Amino acid sequence: MSSKKIKAQMRVFQELENQLLIQADKLGVKDDYNPIKIKEMEYDALKNHLLSFYSERSNIEYEMQVLGTDKKEVLIKLEKLEIYIKRAERLLDMYKKYFGKVFKTQNEEKEKIEKFLTKSRISVSVGEN
Repeated sequence: MSSKKIKAQMRVFQELENQLLIQADKLGVKDDYNPIKIKEMEYDALKNHLLSFYSERSNIEYEMQVLGTDKKEVLIKLEKLEIYIKRAERLLDMYKKYFGKVFKTQNEEKEKIEKFLTKSRISVSVGEN
């Protein structure tokens, strides 16, 4: 796919995501569709696709072993499937890194807030004596 087509598709996906957020805000469920939740949904969908790819690969390998087929089309299908699996695994790693960074940042922010809240404070009261 050319880079122009990829960029055009990404713009379409971005617009769809923006429309989803607008509609969620109108329905009052915007918290269910924040950027992290959307990434989690994408991650879950990617895992499901990867499991489907693994299942399909197992079926093709079983077909090749049991039926003894080494047809060119089956081998081509298996090669393409391996490419899809590798791409999905790379994407899965990217999502894991993303979530690692997000949660690390959130934990650091929580620690800063907790330190601020647990700091011993000196209070001075001025009264009439």
